[in-house]
Amino acid sequence: MSLSIDWSKLYSARNIVKSRFPSIWKIPLVKKEMAVIEKFLRPNLRILEVGAGDRRMGDAIKKNSPSVIYHSFDIDDSLYHDFYNIDSIEGDFDLIFGFELIEHLTPNDGLVMISKLKKHISKDGRLILGTPNLYHPHRYFGDITHITPYKYEELGSLVILGGYDVVGFYRKFNDSFLMRILRLYLLIWLHKFLNIDFATTVFVEAKPSLQD
Repeated sequence: MSLSIDWSKLYSARNIVKSRFPSIWKIPLVKKEMAVIEKFLRPNLRILEVGAGDRRMGDAIKKNSPSVIYHSFDIDDSLYHDFYNIDSIEGDFDLIFGFELIEHLTPNDGLVMISKLKKHISKDGRLILGTPNLYHPHRYFGDITHITPYKYEELGSLVILGGYDVVGFYRKFNDSFLMRILRLYLLIWLHKFLNIDFATTVFVEAKPSLQD
């Protein structure tokens, strides 16, 4: 499967996202990745994690909801995974998620990945992707293996091109009680004035488009 980004369509999709979600500061905060996942958890939920690494997220999910059916995909064959090649993935899933993955791909490769994943999402399923928040001053630049930076509106536009509808976004910020008070209440005006976010990660929640 070979896809090439149509930049005019990307621009149009970005405008759609910005019209619905005009500011990073309107995006709700969560403390951890699990807060994004756990609202979907139910008995026998079928989950696929892409870029699963050591599967620690799967372990956390199974601890919270033992009856979920968890599968993992990763190209690293030094660890156990259910799938090592995206074309070998089988079955449908109610939730597919990948954290800290899309930024390691070129935009075209990212589009190919999420387009292929769409074939494995159930009718009412969800795709959740997380990436370093580009409004944070240095979060993205802390890893030399990062290839593509995404603002939330760019991430949203890419999933639209991949055949999804954007449901919403989240921002991750987890710190001590004192620092949360400082950031969220005392210094928030300065962050907004400088347009520098303290949240380290952004997540997009998407569903298969009914127009496809």
